[in-house]
Amino acid sequence: MKRSILIAIALCLCACDEEEGPVDNTVHLGGYVSDTNKDGDGIASYWKDGVYTSLTSGNVLSRVSSMYVDGSSVIIGGSKRIPNSISNAVIWKDGTETVIDDAIGGPMIASRNDKLFGVWLGTWDTGWVFHKNGTTQPIVDTAYNFAPMAMTIDGGDMFMSGYSSGQPLPPNYSPPQHAQYWKNGQLIFRESEVSNGLSIFIHQNDVYMAGIFYPPGNLTSIACYWKNGIRVDLTDGTKIAWSKSVFVTDKHVYASGMIDNQAVYWKDGEVTYLTTEGTFSMANSIFVKGADVHVAGYEHGHPAYWKNNVRQDIPNQEKVGQILFVVVGSN
Repeated sequence: MKRSILIAIALCLCACDEEEGPVDNTVHLGGYVSDTNKDGDGIASYWKDGVYTSLTSGNVLSRVSSMYVDGSSVIIGGSKRIPNSISNAVIWKDGTETVIDDAIGGPMIASRNDKLFGVWLGTWDTGWVFHKNGTTQPIVDTAYNFAPMAMTIDGGDMFMSGYSSGQPLPPNYSPPQHAQYWKNGQLIFRESEVSNGLSIFIHQNDVYMAGIFYPPGNLTSIACYWKNGIRVDLTDGTKIAWSKSVFVTDKHVYASGMIDNQAVYWKDGEVTYLTTEGTFSMANSIFVKGADVHVAGYEHGHPAYWKNNVRQDIPNQEKVGQILFVVVGSN
């Protein structure tokens, strides 16, 4: 199996009915900022109710690749890279760092009752693996190449979304990708059309996967989600669009992403624009708590967080960077 680089993750989290009264409204944000205002020099970052914490210090470049809140603990997966070395996979739990042995890149990490779940790329010839109940096992797939992009847990089960592709062949050496998801490391669904699965969410035994569908010709992209393998298009293909995150309540399906590089979210297919036309922006993550819709992303290359369609002031929003995850309360 050929190794893939984990480039984008939008970890989806367990549902909370929007009509119920919220118990814990603590807002957790995970992402990165750059002290040099260069995107490649980012430092893994965490905000709790607007209070900023850098997860690394000094000249260590780092990224956040997942975030989960288990009771009072905040578990963040990420990577850190010392110059002239590989990118180490790490876990920050309540700010304490642990390096994952034999893993590289950005892991996807979750926790339930202090039990660790994870997906990461192993070193050397290990390939993609998942960690559950204290053991690490390979992800099963027959494709020449594949990569998980997001992970969630439902009870004791792990669900992962991502893509697979065939062997690179001439003339373009770029085999098409196909969105898919796994349960406990076993392939369950693969889309036959060109696509990618960027987010996954479980609600009442239904599996929702958000992502991108590329119509024939690949001249544009359609934001979409799949419910139990059935694709639902959120855009019509006249503009380039992505869906990067999905969140489901008892009554509604939410997704966030972009249309023509403008941050948006959808509620039951109806779009809301978070920025004005021409604002280069993206909505990376969405979380609904009570009647409030929380969205995280970036505007013009700077971290952005919106609550009920209004951008909120947070520390370091003037720096280069973005917010990749938002969680409200505990999962």
